[in-house]
Amino acid sequence: MYGIRLDQRMFDSQGVESVSMQHVIIGAGPAGVVAAESIRKFDKSSTVTLVSNEAERPYSRLAIPRLLQGKIAEKDTYLRCGKGYFAAHSIDVRKGSVVKVDTHADAIDLADGTRLEYDRLLIATGSRPNKPSIPGAELPGVLNCWTLNDAREIVCHLGVNSRLIVVGGGFIGLVILDALARTGARLDLIERGERLLPQLMNDVSSRLIKSWCEAKGIAVRTCVDLRAIEASKRTKKSAAADSRQLHVSLDNGDSLDADMVIFATGTKMNTRFLQGSEIAYDQGVLVDERLNTTKPNVYAAGDVCQGLGFSTGGRRVQAVQLTASEHGRIAAANMCGLKASYAGSINMNVLDTMGLISSSFGLWNGIAAGESASHASTSEYSYLNLQFDDDRLIGASNIGNAEHLQLLPRLIHSRIPLKAWKKRLMDDPRRIGEAYRALSQGGSQAQGT
Repeated sequence: MYGIRLDQRMFDSQGVESVSMQHVIIGAGPAGVVAAESIRKFDKSSTVTLVSNEAERPYSRLAIPRLLQGKIAEKDTYLRCGKGYFAAHSIDVRKGSVVKVDTHADAIDLADGTRLEYDRLLIATGSRPNKPSIPGAELPGVLNCWTLNDAREIVCHLGVNSRLIVVGGGFIGLVILDALARTGARLDLIERGERLLPQLMNDVSSRLIKSWCEAKGIAVRTCVDLRAIEASKRTKKSAAADSRQLHVSLDNGDSLDADMVIFATGTKMNTRFLQGSEIAYDQGVLVDERLNTTKPNVYAAGDVCQGLGFSTGGRRVQAVQLTASEHGRIAAANMCGLKASYAGSINMNVLDTMGLISSSFGLWNGIAAGESASHASTSEYSYLNLQFDDDRLIGASNIGNAEHLQLLPRLIHSRIPLKAWKKRLMDDPRRIGEAYRALSQGGSQAQGT
């Protein structure tokens, strides 16, 4: 979908550089695992080492919400089946935290003193969650929903009568909220900003999602933040089965009791170990279209990567698993001596909030000189907003219209001129399906009626 380009240069019969290489990958998420597998497909003889800072086998964070709901077992969160999978593919999985990258010696140092040399290095370390520095943030029962260990602890507190507080109304917060709501737990959602999903939705769509959450029994509080968390002071009378272990004070003077507080207050890229490496990073590790960093033998992929954005041509972080996997394949090809390039990522987010599907694509909030068209139905929890630059669709926000989920990003990515369809969509954006079919067929049908 994003346009991976792979071209042959001067290779041996295998299509890769004939010299045996040492490939080291830091990070065992989707980008790292796909890169390791791709290197092995391109190159059967070079060594591939995958460094993971978690004790678990490589797993998918995207699977954690389904684990919380009891829809899958823990083994189903693993990225690949079977304990012997990586060994069978001659991929050496090392456990340890990287503390330094020495680009002059082409080596990385682990916290236990181990040094690993490389010919090609891939940084695929992803991100880590924020936890605000407030009193009580380190108490038992106060955590992020980020790792398998977090999920295990949350499951221990889940139940129909459980009361949980989710702090943060962004994408991750709403994903966690959806999973917990489906278990029957009582939920409070706290967002310090004026609206939910401020990075993904405009005021209209945000209000619809807030209204939907409230209709489903979620207590949504905006423009408020946590001041402190305390362990509840239990007496013999209060030690009943329904007493809560945490007491939460809000900055508006209100207070709440809960079994657990889960923070979803943003993430930071895992780049601290790059200090002194001469590898440039900003919001993430800066890369070119080949996913090469500012050091020729070092690449980056996935959430930690600040690569080309499709819509603007500038560099941006795109924390989406599909993008991470494609990054992994492209980086692997280049590490093996092939020539692969990445056309850039479309901003793309799809969210299921207790059955209400919402999405945003591309430049969903438009550009200064652009035009837009919207249609909303509050009673049906339906909303569609299209953003145009001249006669091209450059972005969209969509709630409740599941039939548009695939065609919107395709139409944005195609950059196809809308011609006469631009005016029709300005009059009624709900005709976007007609427009897509007509424009895809081309010819006279593109003019429509």
